[in-house]
Amino acid sequence: MPVRIRKTSKTLLGYLVAFVVLSAFYTSLAATLPLNSDSVSAVLEAQDILHGNVLLRGWDLSTEPYYVTEILPYVVAAGLAGWHLSFYYLVPAMLLAALVLLAFRLCRVLAPAGAWFWLVLVAAPTAFGVQVLLIPCIHIGAYIGVLACWLLIFAQKKQERPAVWGVFVGLLVLCLASDDIIKYGFILPVLGALAVLSVQKRRLEQGRLLLCLLVSVVLAHGLKTVLTHNGAFHVPGLWTMAFAGQGRIGYNLSVLVSGVLHFFGAYFFEKEFSLHGAGSELFHLAVLLLALWCIVRIARSKTILHDVFDYAALFCIGLMVGAFTFSQLPIDDASTRYLVLPYVMMALLLARHTVLPAGGRMLGLVGAAAYALLSVPAPVVHFWQTNRNFPVNMELARLGLRQGFAPYWSAAVNALPNPVRIAPVDFSAEIRPFHFLSKRDWYTQGGTFFLCDTPAQAAQAQVRFGAAQRVEPVDGHVLLVWDKTLRLPD
Repeated sequence: MPVRIRKTSKTLLGYLVAFVVLSAFYTSLAATLPLNSDSVSAVLEAQDILHGNVLLRGWDLSTEPYYVTEILPYVVAAGLAGWHLSFYYLVPAMLLAALVLLAFRLCRVLAPAGAWFWLVLVAAPTAFGVQVLLIPCIHIGAYIGVLACWLLIFAQKKQERPAVWGVFVGLLVLCLASDDIIKYGFILPVLGALAVLSVQKRRLEQGRLLLCLLVSVVLAHGLKTVLTHNGAFHVPGLWTMAFAGQGRIGYNLSVLVSGVLHFFGAYFFEKEFSLHGAGSELFHLAVLLLALWCIVRIARSKTILHDVFDYAALFCIGLMVGAFTFSQLPIDDASTRYLVLPYVMMALLLARHTVLPAGGRMLGLVGAAAYALLSVPAPVVHFWQTNRNFPVNMELARLGLRQGFAPYWSAAVNALPNPVRIAPVDFSAEIRPFHFLSKRDWYTQGGTFFLCDTPAQAAQAQVRFGAAQRVEPVDGHVLLVWDKTLRLPD
Protein backbone atom coordinates (compact mmCIF):
# COMPACT_ATOMS: atom_id res chain seq x y z
CA MET A 1 0.00 0.00 0.00
CA PRO A 2 1.46 3.41 -0.96
CA VAL A 3 2.61 5.58 1.93
CA ARG A 4 0.17 8.37 1.11
CA ILE A 5 -2.85 6.04 1.08
CA ARG A 6 -1.72 4.42 4.33
CA LYS A 7 -1.34 7.82 5.98
CA THR A 8 -4.77 8.94 4.75
CA SER A 9 -6.35 5.72 6.03
CA LYS A 10 -4.85 6.23 9.48
CA THR A 11 -6.09 9.82 9.55
CA LEU A 12 -9.61 8.80 8.57
CA LEU A 13 -9.59 6.01 11.14
CA GLY A 14 -8.48 8.48 13.81
CA TYR A 15 -11.32 10.86 12.95
CA LEU A 16 -13.80 7.98 12.94
CA VAL A 17 -12.72 6.81 16.39
CA ALA A 18 -12.85 10.37 17.70
CA PHE A 19 -16.34 10.79 16.19
CA VAL A 20 -17.62 7.65 17.91
CA VAL A 21 -16.10 8.62 21.28
CA LEU A 22 -17.37 12.20 21.12
CA SER A 23 -20.83 11.07 20.00
CA ALA A 24 -21.09 8.68 22.94
CA PHE A 25 -19.88 11.38 25.34
CA TYR A 26 -22.24 14.05 24.03
CA THR A 27 -25.14 11.57 24.10
CA SER A 28 -24.55 11.07 27.82
CA LEU A 29 -24.62 14.87 28.27
CA ALA A 30 -27.77 15.29 26.17
CA ALA A 31 -29.50 12.69 28.35
CA THR A 32 -29.18 15.00 31.35
CA LEU A 33 -32.05 17.04 29.89
CA PRO A 34 -35.72 16.06 29.50
CA LEU A 35 -37.49 15.88 26.17
CA ASN A 36 -38.16 19.22 24.49
CA SER A 37 -41.03 19.96 22.09
CA ASP A 38 -38.75 21.74 19.61
CA SER A 39 -36.48 18.69 19.31
CA VAL A 40 -39.27 16.11 19.41
CA SER A 41 -40.99 17.93 16.54
CA ALA A 42 -37.94 17.24 14.35
CA VAL A 43 -38.25 13.56 15.28
CA LEU A 44 -41.96 13.51 14.36
CA GLU A 45 -41.23 15.20 11.05
CA ALA A 46 -38.52 12.63 10.30
CA GLN A 47 -40.95 9.80 11.06
CA ASP A 48 -43.49 11.31 8.66
CA ILE A 49 -40.82 11.47 5.93
CA LEU A 50 -40.03 7.80 6.49
CA HIS A 51 -43.75 7.05 6.14
CA GLY A 52 -43.65 8.52 2.62
CA ASN A 53 -44.38 12.22 3.15
CA VAL A 54 -41.01 13.27 1.75
CA LEU A 55 -41.91 16.93 1.25
CA LEU A 56 -43.73 17.15 4.61
CA ARG A 57 -46.95 18.19 2.89
CA GLY A 58 -49.40 19.76 5.30
CA TRP A 59 -46.77 20.68 7.88
CA ASP A 60 -46.25 24.14 9.33
CA LEU A 61 -42.60 24.15 10.32
CA SER A 62 -40.55 26.64 12.33
CA THR A 63 -39.15 30.06 11.43
CA GLU A 64 -36.86 28.12 9.08
CA PRO A 65 -37.44 24.63 7.60
CA TYR A 66 -34.21 23.05 8.96
CA TYR A 67 -34.99 20.22 6.52
CA VAL A 68 -31.46 19.20 5.53
CA THR A 69 -29.59 20.54 8.54
CA GLU A 70 -31.66 19.03 11.38
CA ILE A 71 -34.56 16.86 10.18
CA LEU A 72 -32.66 14.79 7.61
CA PRO A 73 -30.09 13.44 10.13
CA TYR A 74 -32.97 11.83 12.09
CA VAL A 75 -34.32 10.42 8.81
CA VAL A 76 -30.97 8.86 7.95
CA ALA A 77 -30.44 7.40 11.44
CA ALA A 78 -33.94 5.95 11.72
CA GLY A 79 -33.96 4.81 8.11
CA LEU A 80 -30.74 2.85 8.55
CA ALA A 81 -31.28 1.41 12.02
CA GLY A 82 -35.00 1.68 12.74
CA TRP A 83 -36.52 4.01 15.28
CA HIS A 84 -35.30 4.01 18.88
CA LEU A 85 -35.79 6.62 21.59
CA SER A 86 -32.03 6.96 22.05
CA PHE A 87 -31.84 8.63 18.61
CA TYR A 88 -33.47 11.65 20.20
CA TYR A 89 -30.23 12.11 22.13
CA LEU A 90 -27.80 10.43 19.75
CA VAL A 91 -28.45 12.48 16.60
CA PRO A 92 -27.80 15.89 18.24
CA ALA A 93 -24.69 14.36 19.84
CA MET A 94 -23.45 13.20 16.45
CA LEU A 95 -24.06 16.68 15.01
CA LEU A 96 -22.03 18.32 17.78
CA ALA A 97 -19.27 15.73 17.39
CA ALA A 98 -19.16 16.50 13.65
CA LEU A 99 -19.01 20.24 14.39
CA VAL A 100 -16.09 19.82 16.79
CA LEU A 101 -14.14 17.52 14.47
CA LEU A 102 -14.67 19.78 11.45
CA ALA A 103 -13.44 22.72 13.54
CA PHE A 104 -10.38 20.67 14.54
CA ARG A 105 -9.74 19.73 10.92
CA LEU A 106 -10.02 23.37 9.92
CA CYS A 107 -7.48 24.20 12.64
CA ARG A 108 -5.08 21.67 11.13
CA VAL A 109 -5.55 23.25 7.70
CA LEU A 110 -5.26 26.85 8.89
CA ALA A 111 -2.32 26.32 11.25
CA PRO A 112 -0.94 22.76 11.66
CA ALA A 113 1.09 23.85 14.70
CA GLY A 114 -1.56 26.20 16.05
CA ALA A 115 -3.01 26.37 19.53
CA TRP A 116 -5.94 24.04 18.82
CA PHE A 117 -6.63 23.67 22.55
CA TRP A 118 -8.80 26.80 22.21
CA LEU A 119 -11.48 24.53 20.73
CA VAL A 120 -12.25 23.43 24.30
CA LEU A 121 -14.45 26.55 24.47
CA VAL A 122 -16.98 24.72 22.28
CA ALA A 123 -15.97 21.06 22.66
CA ALA A 124 -16.50 21.03 26.46
CA PRO A 125 -19.99 22.47 26.96
CA THR A 126 -21.20 23.68 30.33
CA ALA A 127 -24.62 22.68 31.65
CA PHE A 128 -26.04 25.77 29.95
CA GLY A 129 -24.08 24.94 26.80
CA VAL A 130 -25.70 21.50 26.68
CA GLN A 131 -29.11 23.22 26.49
CA VAL A 132 -27.91 25.36 23.58
CA LEU A 133 -25.87 22.81 21.63
CA LEU A 134 -27.68 19.51 22.18
CA ILE A 135 -31.30 19.75 23.37
CA PRO A 136 -32.45 21.37 21.18
CA CYS A 137 -29.67 21.43 18.57
CA ILE A 138 -31.06 24.40 16.65
CA HIS A 139 -28.69 25.72 13.90
CA ILE A 140 -25.92 23.17 14.66
CA GLY A 141 -26.45 21.44 11.31
CA ALA A 142 -26.10 24.79 9.56
CA TYR A 143 -22.84 25.49 11.36
CA ILE A 144 -21.54 22.11 10.20
CA GLY A 145 -22.33 23.17 6.66
CA VAL A 146 -20.43 26.44 7.14
CA LEU A 147 -17.28 24.67 8.36
CA ALA A 148 -17.52 22.14 5.52
CA CYS A 149 -17.74 25.05 3.06
CA TRP A 150 -14.61 26.59 4.56
CA LEU A 151 -12.75 23.30 4.14
CA LEU A 152 -13.79 23.20 0.47
CA ILE A 153 -12.57 26.77 -0.01
CA PHE A 154 -9.15 25.91 1.40
CA ALA A 155 -9.07 22.72 -0.70
CA GLN A 156 -9.26 24.94 -3.78
CA LYS A 157 -6.15 26.82 -2.70
CA LYS A 158 -4.07 23.68 -3.17
CA GLN A 159 -5.54 22.71 -6.51
CA GLU A 160 -8.28 24.51 -8.41
CA ARG A 161 -10.92 21.96 -9.44
CA PRO A 162 -14.35 22.82 -10.91
CA ALA A 163 -15.87 19.70 -9.30
CA VAL A 164 -15.02 21.04 -5.84
CA TRP A 165 -16.76 24.32 -6.62
CA GLY A 166 -19.76 22.28 -7.73
CA VAL A 167 -19.83 20.44 -4.41
CA PHE A 168 -19.41 23.77 -2.61
CA VAL A 169 -22.39 25.32 -4.41
CA GLY A 170 -24.56 22.23 -3.91
CA LEU A 171 -23.83 22.05 -0.18
CA LEU A 172 -24.35 25.78 0.30
CA VAL A 173 -27.67 25.75 -1.58
CA LEU A 174 -29.06 22.92 0.57
CA CYS A 175 -27.91 24.59 3.79
CA LEU A 176 -29.20 28.02 2.75
CA ALA A 177 -32.58 26.60 1.82
CA SER A 178 -32.74 24.92 5.25
CA ASP A 179 -31.47 27.65 7.57
CA ASP A 180 -31.28 31.36 6.76
CA ILE A 181 -28.76 32.01 9.53
CA ILE A 182 -26.03 30.99 7.07
CA LYS A 183 -26.55 34.30 5.28
CA TYR A 184 -25.45 36.17 8.41
CA GLY A 185 -22.81 33.73 9.58
CA PHE A 186 -21.18 32.96 6.22
CA ILE A 187 -22.51 34.66 3.07
CA LEU A 188 -22.42 38.29 4.24
CA PRO A 189 -19.14 37.92 6.22
CA VAL A 190 -17.38 36.34 3.23
CA LEU A 191 -18.72 39.01 0.88
CA GLY A 192 -17.47 41.65 3.31
CA ALA A 193 -14.07 39.97 3.51
CA LEU A 194 -13.77 39.82 -0.28
CA ALA A 195 -14.72 43.50 -0.50
CA VAL A 196 -12.05 44.51 2.03
CA LEU A 197 -9.36 42.44 0.29
CA SER A 198 -10.37 43.79 -3.12
CA VAL A 199 -10.07 47.38 -1.86
CA GLN A 200 -6.73 46.66 -0.22
CA LYS A 201 -5.25 45.04 -3.33
CA ARG A 202 -7.14 47.24 -5.82
CA ARG A 203 -8.35 44.24 -7.81
CA LEU A 204 -11.14 41.73 -7.56
CA GLU A 205 -10.20 39.02 -5.08
CA GLN A 206 -11.29 35.39 -5.48
CA GLY A 207 -13.81 36.02 -8.22
CA ARG A 208 -14.80 32.34 -8.44
CA LEU A 209 -15.70 32.28 -4.74
CA LEU A 210 -17.73 35.46 -5.15
CA LEU A 211 -19.56 34.00 -8.15
CA CYS A 212 -20.30 30.76 -6.29
CA LEU A 213 -21.76 32.67 -3.33
CA LEU A 214 -24.09 34.72 -5.54
CA VAL A 215 -25.15 31.67 -7.56
CA SER A 216 -25.85 29.74 -4.34
CA VAL A 217 -28.12 32.48 -2.98
CA VAL A 218 -30.11 32.57 -6.24
CA LEU A 219 -30.39 28.78 -6.46
CA ALA A 220 -31.44 28.49 -2.80
CA HIS A 221 -34.22 31.03 -3.38
CA GLY A 222 -35.27 29.10 -6.47
CA LEU A 223 -35.32 25.81 -4.58
CA LYS A 224 -37.54 27.31 -1.88
CA THR A 225 -39.91 28.65 -4.56
CA VAL A 226 -40.13 25.28 -6.31
CA LEU A 227 -40.89 23.49 -3.04
CA THR A 228 -43.55 26.04 -2.12
CA HIS A 229 -45.34 25.70 -5.47
CA ASN A 230 -45.26 21.91 -5.26
CA GLY A 231 -47.16 21.67 -2.00
CA ALA A 232 -44.21 21.13 0.31
CA PHE A 233 -44.05 22.21 3.94
CA HIS A 234 -45.07 25.73 4.93
CA VAL A 235 -42.67 27.96 6.85
CA PRO A 236 -44.37 30.68 8.93
CA GLY A 237 -41.10 32.63 9.05
CA LEU A 238 -39.93 35.35 11.41
CA TRP A 239 -41.91 38.43 12.21
CA THR A 240 -40.93 41.62 10.38
CA MET A 241 -37.51 42.51 11.72
CA ALA A 242 -36.84 46.04 12.96
CA PHE A 243 -34.31 47.90 15.06
CA ALA A 244 -35.09 47.56 18.75
CA GLY A 245 -36.03 50.59 20.81
CA GLN A 246 -33.54 52.19 23.16
CA GLY A 247 -34.94 50.42 26.21
CA ARG A 248 -34.96 47.07 24.42
CA ILE A 249 -31.30 47.48 23.43
CA GLY A 250 -30.42 47.78 27.12
CA TYR A 251 -32.35 44.57 27.78
CA ASN A 252 -30.61 42.86 24.84
CA LEU A 253 -27.19 43.81 26.20
CA SER A 254 -28.17 42.37 29.57
CA VAL A 255 -29.27 39.10 27.92
CA LEU A 256 -26.08 39.08 25.82
CA VAL A 257 -23.80 39.39 28.84
CA SER A 258 -25.81 36.91 30.90
CA GLY A 259 -26.12 34.36 28.08
CA VAL A 260 -22.42 34.49 27.15
CA LEU A 261 -21.34 34.15 30.78
CA HIS A 262 -23.68 31.19 31.25
CA PHE A 263 -22.47 29.51 28.05
CA PHE A 264 -18.84 29.66 29.15
CA GLY A 265 -19.59 28.78 32.78
CA ALA A 266 -18.49 32.24 33.91
CA TYR A 267 -21.70 33.52 35.49
CA PHE A 268 -20.34 34.59 38.87
CA PHE A 269 -23.10 36.98 39.95
CA GLU A 270 -24.90 36.30 43.23
CA LYS A 271 -22.29 33.73 44.26
CA GLU A 272 -19.99 33.83 47.24
CA PHE A 273 -16.64 35.45 46.50
CA SER A 274 -14.43 32.48 47.38
CA LEU A 275 -12.76 29.50 45.77
CA HIS A 276 -15.58 27.28 47.01
CA GLY A 277 -18.20 29.78 45.85
CA ALA A 278 -17.46 31.53 42.56
CA GLY A 279 -13.96 30.08 42.12
CA SER A 280 -14.80 27.96 39.06
CA GLU A 281 -16.82 30.76 37.48
CA LEU A 282 -14.02 33.28 38.01
CA PHE A 283 -11.54 30.89 36.38
CA HIS A 284 -13.86 30.55 33.39
CA LEU A 285 -14.32 34.31 33.32
CA ALA A 286 -10.54 34.76 33.19
CA VAL A 287 -10.34 32.35 30.24
CA LEU A 288 -13.18 34.16 28.45
CA LEU A 289 -11.64 37.60 29.01
CA LEU A 290 -8.27 36.29 27.78
CA ALA A 291 -9.95 34.95 24.64
CA LEU A 292 -11.71 38.26 23.98
CA TRP A 293 -8.51 40.22 24.57
CA CYS A 294 -6.63 37.98 22.12
CA ILE A 295 -9.37 38.44 19.50
CA VAL A 296 -9.05 42.22 19.81
CA ARG A 297 -5.27 41.94 19.38
CA ILE A 298 -5.72 39.75 16.30
CA ALA A 299 -8.19 42.21 14.78
CA ARG A 300 -5.90 45.20 15.43
CA SER A 301 -2.61 43.49 14.52
CA LYS A 302 -0.48 45.22 11.90
CA THR A 303 1.84 42.25 11.49
CA ILE A 304 -0.77 39.62 10.61
CA LEU A 305 -1.62 39.44 6.93
CA HIS A 306 -5.33 38.80 7.28
CA ASP A 307 -6.85 36.61 4.59
CA VAL A 308 -10.46 35.98 3.61
CA PHE A 309 -11.01 33.61 6.54
CA ASP A 310 -9.71 36.08 9.14
CA TYR A 311 -11.84 38.93 7.88
CA ALA A 312 -14.89 36.73 7.45
CA ALA A 313 -14.53 35.34 10.98
CA LEU A 314 -14.27 38.85 12.43
CA PHE A 315 -17.23 40.05 10.35
CA CYS A 316 -19.22 37.00 11.48
CA ILE A 317 -18.56 37.79 15.14
CA GLY A 318 -19.34 41.49 14.75
CA LEU A 319 -22.40 41.06 12.53
CA MET A 320 -24.11 38.39 14.61
CA VAL A 321 -23.38 40.03 17.96
CA GLY A 322 -24.56 43.36 16.53
CA ALA A 323 -27.76 41.82 15.15
CA PHE A 324 -28.41 40.21 18.53
CA THR A 325 -27.96 43.53 20.32
CA PHE A 326 -29.92 45.83 18.02
CA SER A 327 -32.80 43.60 16.90
CA GLN A 328 -36.01 42.50 18.59
CA LEU A 329 -34.86 38.88 18.51
CA PRO A 330 -33.52 38.17 22.05
CA ILE A 331 -36.02 36.75 24.53
CA ASP A 332 -33.92 35.23 27.29
CA ASP A 333 -30.47 33.73 27.91
CA ALA A 334 -31.28 30.75 25.68
CA SER A 335 -31.56 33.17 22.73
CA THR A 336 -27.77 33.33 22.71
CA ARG A 337 -27.87 30.01 20.79
CA TYR A 338 -27.66 32.30 17.76
CA LEU A 339 -24.09 33.14 18.81
CA VAL A 340 -22.67 29.61 18.73
CA LEU A 341 -21.09 30.17 15.29
CA PRO A 342 -19.30 33.34 16.51
CA TYR A 343 -17.97 31.25 19.42
CA VAL A 344 -16.64 28.68 16.95
CA MET A 345 -15.09 31.32 14.71
CA MET A 346 -13.50 32.95 17.77
CA ALA A 347 -11.94 29.63 18.79
CA LEU A 348 -10.64 29.07 15.25
CA LEU A 349 -9.08 32.54 15.08
CA LEU A 350 -7.41 31.97 18.44
CA ALA A 351 -6.13 28.55 17.40
CA ARG A 352 -4.74 29.96 14.17
CA HIS A 353 -2.99 33.06 15.51
CA THR A 354 -1.86 32.05 19.00
CA VAL A 355 1.84 31.40 18.53
CA LEU A 356 3.42 29.66 21.50
CA PRO A 357 6.65 27.74 22.20
CA ALA A 358 6.40 24.08 23.19
CA GLY A 359 6.19 24.95 26.88
CA GLY A 360 3.40 27.44 26.24
CA ARG A 361 1.40 24.90 24.25
CA MET A 362 1.74 22.39 27.08
CA LEU A 363 0.53 25.01 29.56
CA GLY A 364 -2.38 25.73 27.23
CA LEU A 365 -3.31 22.05 27.17
CA VAL A 366 -3.26 21.93 30.96
CA GLY A 367 -5.46 25.01 31.12
CA ALA A 368 -7.86 23.52 28.57
CA ALA A 369 -8.09 20.30 30.59
CA ALA A 370 -8.85 22.27 33.75
CA TYR A 371 -11.46 24.32 31.89
CA ALA A 372 -13.13 21.14 30.61
CA LEU A 373 -13.13 19.39 34.00
CA LEU A 374 -14.76 22.42 35.62
CA SER A 375 -17.26 22.87 32.76
CA VAL A 376 -18.83 19.59 31.74
CA PRO A 377 -21.84 18.47 33.82
CA ALA A 378 -22.04 14.94 35.17
CA PRO A 379 -23.15 12.68 32.28
CA VAL A 380 -25.91 10.08 32.57
CA VAL A 381 -26.78 6.94 30.65
CA HIS A 382 -30.20 5.82 31.89
CA PHE A 383 -32.61 7.96 29.87
CA TRP A 384 -35.73 6.63 31.58
CA GLN A 385 -34.55 7.79 34.98
CA THR A 386 -33.78 11.34 33.91
CA ASN A 387 -36.90 12.23 31.93
CA ARG A 388 -39.93 13.52 33.82
CA ASN A 389 -42.19 13.67 30.76
CA PHE A 390 -42.58 9.92 30.46
CA PRO A 391 -45.32 9.55 33.14
CA VAL A 392 -47.75 11.54 30.99
CA ASN A 393 -46.98 9.49 27.90
CA MET A 394 -47.28 6.26 29.87
CA GLU A 395 -50.68 7.26 31.21
CA LEU A 396 -51.94 8.16 27.75
CA ALA A 397 -50.78 4.76 26.50
CA ARG A 398 -52.41 2.98 29.47
CA LEU A 399 -55.76 4.62 28.71
CA GLY A 400 -55.43 3.81 25.01
CA LEU A 401 -55.50 7.49 24.00
CA ARG A 402 -53.95 8.11 20.59
CA GLN A 403 -55.10 11.56 19.42
CA GLY A 404 -55.56 14.76 21.39
CA PHE A 405 -54.53 18.34 22.06
CA ALA A 406 -52.21 20.26 24.41
CA PRO A 407 -50.35 23.59 24.69
CA TYR A 408 -47.22 23.68 22.53
CA TRP A 409 -44.62 22.90 25.21
CA SER A 410 -46.68 19.93 26.42
CA ALA A 411 -47.73 18.60 23.01
CA ALA A 412 -44.85 17.04 21.04
CA VAL A 413 -42.82 16.45 24.19
CA ASN A 414 -45.39 13.88 25.40
CA ALA A 415 -45.73 12.12 22.04
CA LEU A 416 -42.78 9.81 22.81
CA PRO A 417 -41.79 7.07 23.57
CA ASN A 418 -45.22 5.49 22.97
CA PRO A 419 -46.63 6.98 19.75
CA VAL A 420 -49.38 9.49 20.53
CA ARG A 421 -50.47 12.30 18.22
CA ILE A 422 -50.89 15.51 20.24
CA ALA A 423 -51.72 18.65 18.26
CA PRO A 424 -50.52 21.93 19.83
CA VAL A 425 -53.19 24.53 20.62
CA ASP A 426 -53.21 28.13 21.77
CA PHE A 427 -55.20 28.92 24.92
CA SER A 428 -56.01 32.59 24.45
CA ALA A 429 -59.45 34.22 24.29
CA GLU A 430 -60.53 31.02 22.59
CA ILE A 431 -58.87 27.67 21.95
CA ARG A 432 -57.28 27.77 18.51
CA PRO A 433 -54.91 25.59 16.45
CA PHE A 434 -51.25 26.51 16.91
CA HIS A 435 -49.78 26.30 13.43
CA PHE A 436 -46.14 25.94 14.40
CA LEU A 437 -44.30 22.60 14.13
CA SER A 438 -47.62 20.89 13.57
CA LYS A 439 -49.63 19.27 10.80
CA ARG A 440 -52.85 20.84 9.54
CA ASP A 441 -54.92 17.66 9.34
CA TRP A 442 -54.28 16.92 13.02
CA TYR A 443 -56.94 19.49 13.84
CA THR A 444 -59.54 18.31 11.32
CA GLN A 445 -59.01 14.66 12.31
CA GLY A 446 -59.56 15.70 15.92
CA GLY A 447 -58.88 13.93 19.19
CA THR A 448 -60.49 12.63 22.34
CA PHE A 449 -58.45 14.32 25.06
CA PHE A 450 -56.90 17.59 26.21
CA LEU A 451 -53.69 17.71 28.21
CA CYS A 452 -53.82 21.04 30.08
CA ASP A 453 -51.02 22.78 31.95
CA THR A 454 -53.28 24.58 34.43
CA PRO A 455 -56.75 24.19 35.97
CA ALA A 456 -57.76 27.40 34.15
CA GLN A 457 -57.00 25.76 30.79
CA ALA A 458 -58.96 22.68 31.85
CA ALA A 459 -61.95 24.84 32.76
CA GLN A 460 -61.74 26.71 29.43
CA ALA A 461 -61.63 23.41 27.49
CA GLN A 462 -64.75 22.14 29.27
CA VAL A 463 -66.60 25.38 28.58
CA ARG A 464 -65.70 25.01 24.89
CA PHE A 465 -66.41 21.26 24.48
CA GLY A 466 -68.65 20.40 27.40
CA ALA A 467 -67.94 18.43 30.57
CA ALA A 468 -65.23 15.79 30.19
CA GLN A 469 -66.05 12.20 31.10
CA ARG A 470 -62.68 11.83 32.83
CA VAL A 471 -60.63 14.44 34.69
CA GLU A 472 -57.28 13.24 36.00
CA PRO A 473 -54.14 14.95 37.34
CA VAL A 474 -51.01 13.54 35.70
CA ASP A 475 -47.50 14.67 36.60
CA GLY A 476 -48.47 18.33 37.12
CA HIS A 477 -50.94 18.39 34.21
CA VAL A 478 -54.72 18.01 34.00
CA LEU A 479 -55.89 15.29 31.61
CA LEU A 480 -59.41 15.65 30.21
CA VAL A 481 -60.95 12.75 28.28
CA TRP A 482 -64.22 12.78 26.29
CA ASP A 483 -66.16 9.91 24.75
CA LYS A 484 -66.51 11.88 21.51
CA THR A 485 -64.15 13.26 18.88
CA LEU A 486 -63.21 16.93 19.31
CA ARG A 487 -62.16 19.00 16.30
CA LEU A 488 -60.53 22.41 15.93
CA PRO A 489 -61.03 23.61 12.34
CA ASP A 490 -59.23 26.79 11.24
